[in-house]
Amino acid sequence: MSNTQTCRLCLQEKRLINAHIIPEGFFRLLRSGNVAPEMHSNSPGSFPKRMPVGVYDSTILCGECDQQIAPWDDYGQQVLLQRFQKATPITHQARTVAWSLEEVNYTNLKLFFVALLWRASISSHNFYKRIAVGPFEKRLREMVLESEPGDSQEFAVILARFEDVSMTAMLDPHPERFDHIFFCRFYLSGFVSYIKVDKRPVPELLSELHLQVGKPLTILTRSLQGSPDGLLMRKIAESALAFRERRKGKIPG
Repeated sequence: MSNTQTCRLCLQEKRLINAHIIPEGFFRLLRSGNVAPEMHSNSPGSFPKRMPVGVYDSTILCGECDQQIAPWDDYGQQVLLQRFQKATPITHQARTVAWSLEEVNYTNLKLFFVALLWRASISSHNFYKRIAVGPFEKRLREMVLESEPGDSQEFAVILARFEDVSMTAMLDPHPERFDHIFFCRFYLSGFVSYIKVDKRPVPELLSELHLQVGKPLTILTRSLQGSPDGLLMRKIAESALAFRERRKGKIPG
């Protein structure tokens, strides 16, 4: 339902819309036949919820500002969901350890992730409650408003892709640290993005792997089987199943 409030981007009183934060295309890819994807959270007391069209927030953007962001969302989906199919594998000891994608538009892809992080940080939706950027929110809004991607170190982006499963659920985004540097992790279907929210540079170990101007996009390969992400999904799913069975009266509470 639309409503009249202050748009968080242009700061004008306007009719707000149901604005997606993670673009809908990433949720559509998770559908299994006619079964809508599930949103999983590691927060205590949270259980998977089916979201046919993904997660949106009706309290952050007017239609005009949403349309300003839309081309970056479209480009992010194009790169990850379509152009990735033509990426070149990077191998080590006969195993694919990463992928390389040429001719990526740094400005458009960087602004996709900047706008994603900014919207998640200001959203009141429970799915994004673990994303808090503090004083960085002002700079993120400025970058979105001015269509300014910043240099490669500012809100640096590192990408990875799970190689071994067909995902039908999406975990909620959350903070993470690498070598004491603060990042926010987002799950985008089978991809994972790590966006730096820290004034310090990218850790040296990752310095050649983040999105950079004039360089191919590197996407690391990850295995979901046995990883903390995979174990977390299994734990959440088992807890949700037990909860549903108790509600049906099949298992004593």
